[in-house]
Amino acid sequence: MKRAFRVLILMLGLVGTYVAAAVPSVPAPDGGPLPLCPRRACL
Repeated sequence: MKRAFRVLILMLGLVGTYVAAAVPSVPAPDGGPLPLCPRRACL
């Protein structure tokens, strides 16, 4: 039973990684980096 849960968690991790890699990245309108955080917070 424990092995089944471990395999399930491992499979969910692999599927999640595949889904995250399959999502296309969205470029910024000007082609620059995306402003994900304020300029001072990133430094």
